[in-house]
Amino acid sequence: MGSTEPRPTNTRRTPGRLLFLFAFHAALSGAFIVAYLTGDEDTYAMHQFAGYTALAALAVRLLAGVLMPVGPLRLPRPSRTAALDWLRRAMSGQARAWGQRSPLLAWMALALLAVVGAAALSGAVADVFVPLEKLHEALGEFSLPVVLAHVALVVALLGLKKAAGQRARPNTRHEVIAP
Repeated sequence: MGSTEPRPTNTRRTPGRLLFLFAFHAALSGAFIVAYLTGDEDTYAMHQFAGYTALAALAVRLLAGVLMPVGPLRLPRPSRTAALDWLRRAMSGQARAWGQRSPLLAWMALALLAVVGAAALSGAVADVFVPLEKLHEALGEFSLPVVLAHVALVVALLGLKKAAGQRARPNTRHEVIAP
C-alpha cells in the first residue's frame, strides 16, 4: 500500500494509538536533545541515561511496528514510485496531492530510525567496547541534520496541507452591491 492510497477501513487512528505516537515522539526527541547536548565528559551520566532512553523508545517503537502490521503504528514502508508520483503531482500544483499524506514521510521515518537508532545502539556498544566511541560520536553528529530535515519536512508539508485547504475552500465573502 503506497502512502497516497486510502487507508484500509480497519486502521482507525484511535486515541490510544495516537497517544502512543505522541509519547514515542516526546520520549525520543527529548532523549535525543538531552543526549546531543550532554555529550561532553562533565555530563556523561546524563548523556548515558538519555541515550539509553532513546534506545528504549526506539526498541518499543520497533516492537509496536512489528506487532501492528497495519495502521498508524506500522513500520514505514517507503515506495519510490509513490514518492515520485506524489512529487510530480505536488509540483504540478495539484491541491489534492498537497492535502494527502506524503510518501516522503515514510522515507524520512526510515532515515530517522536508521540514523538515530545507529547512534543510540553504537553508544550502548561503546559503553562496553570503548574503541567505538568515535563511531558513536560521528553517528550522533550525522543524526542532527537528519532530525532537522525531518522537522523541516513536517513543517513544509503542514504548510502545503494548509494551502490545499485554502485552495479547496470557495470564497465565501459576499459583498452587497448598493443600487
